[in-house]
Amino acid sequence: MRGAGPNLAAWQAGADQLAALALSRDSETAAATSRVLFRDVVEVLGDSFDPALCDLYVDLFSRVIAAARRDPGLSAVDQLLNSFGLTTDEEILRRANRVRRPTAFDLARRDAVRKVLVPSRVTLGADIAVTSVVLRKMKDVFPHAEIVLLGGVKAGAFFASDSRVHLSEIAYARGGSLRDRLGAWPALVDLVRREIDGLTPEEYIVVDPDSRLTQLGLLPLVPDESRYYFFESRSFPAEGSACIGELTGKWLDDMFGAGSHPSLPYVGLPEEDLQRGIALISVAAGRPLVAVNLGVGDNPAKRVVDPFEAELLSLLHARGYAIVLDQGAGEEELARTSKLIRGLQESGASGSRLDDTPNAIADVNVWQGSLNGFAGYIAAANLYIGYDSAGGHLAAALGVPGIDIFAGASSPRMLERWTPWGAAPASVIAVEAGRSPADILSAVWKRLP
Repeated sequence: MRGAGPNLAAWQAGADQLAALALSRDSETAAATSRVLFRDVVEVLGDSFDPALCDLYVDLFSRVIAAARRDPGLSAVDQLLNSFGLTTDEEILRRANRVRRPTAFDLARRDAVRKVLVPSRVTLGADIAVTSVVLRKMKDVFPHAEIVLLGGVKAGAFFASDSRVHLSEIAYARGGSLRDRLGAWPALVDLVRREIDGLTPEEYIVVDPDSRLTQLGLLPLVPDESRYYFFESRSFPAEGSACIGELTGKWLDDMFGAGSHPSLPYVGLPEEDLQRGIALISVAAGRPLVAVNLGVGDNPAKRVVDPFEAELLSLLHARGYAIVLDQGAGEEELARTSKLIRGLQESGASGSRLDDTPNAIADVNVWQGSLNGFAGYIAAANLYIGYDSAGGHLAAALGVPGIDIFAGASSPRMLERWTPWGAAPASVIAVEAGRSPADILSAVWKRLP
């Protein structure tokens, strides 16, 4: 294993132990260990964007799959792996190494392709930053093919108004146990089989943007590997700093030919969501709007400690912005944003909820609902501000200037890769350990238009 060094045996032993505990019949043990496995091993290895650690992930998770297939509750996974000719963890490993070096598509055969399948990355920010770039490129390269996004309803909502993209719905428990996550794979393969039923291999391709649905390429979707194009996003070579959207575009050009324009991230929002933002502009009377999302996706390391958030909203209010605040999801975010709203109103700011079409603009206008619904307000805003999250990628894709407050990066390269990029790239404020809330607020103030 390249780069694993003398500690490979220790890593493998640790992976075996985690797999055993994650497959425990005790549901609490299985859930807790699965969180550790994915959060502290899989995500840490991936977020390093180090080729050697990506190789280590392939080795370790191949062992996890080998352990999981022996679980009586995952017999369908074992049978399906056998049907693909993957009877051992070594064969899973060999296949993974093969598909990480795909051969460029023969453009002379593009007219034969009738359907392109693209698995979702599952997380919404990654679907905007990466998957949307793939979708755009596939539409350009295959203008007559049906483009199918394999993913959840939330991901599909970002492309609802794009007539070229069809959602084929598949559920995936992002926070689920190892058994839950691997157990979703047979349903995904069955969905793919239905989508390509009646097609010859020359009539379809699968472009995998490093999806969690395939456990980052370790689980196959089609028997013919020549029809499967896997983007190893975590180790794709780049000179200097580059964000993941740019790297996606470069890889796509390598595989499918360079186009006349870059394949930028994009979204095709439902018209009703766009109309909400337009309605707010109509009552703003020229007052600048700033969309703010302080969600952290259950990762408190992404937050700046108090009193940063309260002072940020006070600063925006003092600068004359009408604030459109996403109240977030989950008990912690709802409680935190509710406290911030009360604090602003106690200082004299007016407030309103955006449940219905507003008759007038308030100092703080609160949205509680879907992210694609909030995206309509981002599209209408003069500026977006938030922590590292899907909101920043939405703003960049929509061409809205953004200020991205990036805390909790596990490596400098993670910050580089996940910098929002698009029609209006974000200005990123890196939050290093020990940097004070006042210093970060000062950095925001200097970047305000």
